[in-house]
Amino acid sequence: MKKRLARLFVPQETLIIEDVLDTQTLHIFRVKLLEAILLTAALVGLGTWLLEYAEILPGDWLYTPVVFVYSLVNVIGYLILKYSTTDRYLFAMHLCIFSALLTFAVMSTSLLYDEFRFIWFFLLSFAAFMLGGKWYGMIVSFLILGILYTEFFMTDLHFSGFALFTFSTSLLTFNVFSLIFLNKIERDSRTMQTLINQEVKKRQAQEHIVQKIEEKDTLNLKEGYLWDSKRKQLSHQDQTITLTQKEQQLLALLLQNKNHCVTFEEIQLTLWEEKYDEEISLHSVKMQVTKLRQKLPKACIKNVYGCGYIFHL
Repeated sequence: MKKRLARLFVPQETLIIEDVLDTQTLHIFRVKLLEAILLTAALVGLGTWLLEYAEILPGDWLYTPVVFVYSLVNVIGYLILKYSTTDRYLFAMHLCIFSALLTFAVMSTSLLYDEFRFIWFFLLSFAAFMLGGKWYGMIVSFLILGILYTEFFMTDLHFSGFALFTFSTSLLTFNVFSLIFLNKIERDSRTMQTLINQEVKKRQAQEHIVQKIEEKDTLNLKEGYLWDSKRKQLSHQDQTITLTQKEQQLLALLLQNKNHCVTFEEIQLTLWEEKYDEEISLHSVKMQVTKLRQKLPKACIKNVYGCGYIFHL
């Protein structure tokens, strides 16, 4: 029995909200809602006590002090929830629901002149559904019915059996509608979450493909030098290295034939295609290679005697 009672005050592993997609946003909403309920209940209870104390409303020897204590309990719950350094949501929720349950139970036997006093139990059941989820709301509703039927058979509530039966069926109908409504929200939430997950996976797959393409286009040279063959861009440690058009063409040619010798004639044809018929001196080729070497890791471009140049990678 102690374990069952203790379970009601253990954070998150309880039957509270166990089947609801309780996101951080939902939790924040419930905390704010509970703060509003506690503050409102405290003010209404205190106002009722003052009116009864001033004999503007008819008082009762039991209900009047109970409603005053009820107001204080709600103030304490509000302060704990608002200013506690740890999450006291479940404790404050139980304090709110069960103090109201006790107060309304006293009200139902004390304020016999109030024909609408049972409506507070409906509000309590609704609050339990909103704050604790569907199963918590169902438990509170059955506790309400248990209290009312016990009081009905033990004392005179000035209510007929038919009136109590009407209240019971109305409360149970409300519970059924609440269950259907919350189940619908849960199904829609799961469906939406599934669609979101599918879209996320789709995006991740697309990003993976793009990354692979980019990795294929990007060649890792040496010492942190990268060559983007698609953009014809050389970089070192995320810094772009400026290349002339001929340097870009020469580097691209050497990398296309990496680890193989590229002849002087191939370099002349690639870099001076429009002037290939004219005589391009060997000195011009060597000048371009020298300039490119200064912007690359050391010893990556080597001379091959009687052939040309080779890019070792």
